[in-house]
Amino acid sequence: MDSNTKPNINSLTKRLKEVCYEINLLLVEDDIFLQDQIKQFLSKFFNKIDTANNGIEALEKYIENSYELVITDLTMPMMNGIELTKNIKEIKNTQNILILSAHYESENLLPLVNIGIDGFITKPMDMEKTLLQLIKTCELIYNDKLLRYYHNILEETNEELLKNNHKSEYNLVATKNHKLQPTSKIPEVKESVKSKDVCILPKSTKMSAVDFFNAYPFELEKTNEDLEMLEDKFNLALIRSEKNIHGEMLEQFIEIMKCYAHTIEMIPQFGALSYGIRQLAKTFEFIEDPQKLSSALPMLAHLFDNLEQWRKAVFYYCDAEDIHYMDDSLISDAQSLQGILDYKSNSSDSDSDDIELF
Repeated sequence: MDSNTKPNINSLTKRLKEVCYEINLLLVEDDIFLQDQIKQFLSKFFNKIDTANNGIEALEKYIENSYELVITDLTMPMMNGIELTKNIKEIKNTQNILILSAHYESENLLPLVNIGIDGFITKPMDMEKTLLQLIKTCELIYNDKLLRYYHNILEETNEELLKNNHKSEYNLVATKNHKLQPTSKIPEVKESVKSKDVCILPKSTKMSAVDFFNAYPFELEKTNEDLEMLEDKFNLALIRSEKNIHGEMLEQFIEIMKCYAHTIEMIPQFGALSYGIRQLAKTFEFIEDPQKLSSALPMLAHLFDNLEQWRKAVFYYCDAEDIHYMDDSLISDAQSLQGILDYKSNSSDSDSDDIELF
């Protein structure tokens, strides 16, 4: 392996680890020696790997267990790969399946394409092509799980948001009545927060993404790579937080936001956006109970979805007519989430004050 290939393989294996760590795999191969070799290689990436020596054994295991991905050989005793694929697709039409095939089996590949498999891994296996095919398929699985996670957690927080709206209305009335009292300190605190946290930055002249990239091609290409890496880290942390939210997870989200803000800050045109994200990170630092993070994650996930859309339009596809076309929306999203967190923090303080008064 030459020096030019090695960095590419390293980056591919790193990416595969990021998207496969929770995927369960069923590997079907009648050649026991080859099966052991493949399993040993793939065990570095996948969460769990079950093996089967033929199609019938594989079908039994598939019915009894849950697998996000099936990799099967074509030529096997008792039940071949084509029949196995047909049976699995009848059970679950959306099942992701990759086929292990030799070049001389090419006449059997067309029916499999019509069945709806995800792709092929040729034997003997080429390292780079194999990794690319695995990444392509596993990214689909990863993104599907992420979308389902977003959907579930957004539904779960709808009630919470509705409750907060009612509570906000109640507290607004209470605050207005409280302001009538001459001893109230609320206006003074609000003024202090306002003077400390609000920063007005001028907007830059309108410029298309193409003109922007042509002016700073090398800098913006590096910025795009850095931001994409941070988005991947965020999505990975988001999935992990589904299992358990703890202090270290909170610190990870804060660090990702700070790094994202710092990366944008290196481009003067996006100073206001950088400032908005940095202020949001500071607000997260005041969360004392990591469990309270769960109610804020859907909005944070929505913000990062929009940031990814903005990055691609400005830095990757360069199809934005104005590089600032999403600035106001992104800053508004960050401020809305910051406001909710501030409100929850103030509500907790108010509750504790009420207890002390009584």
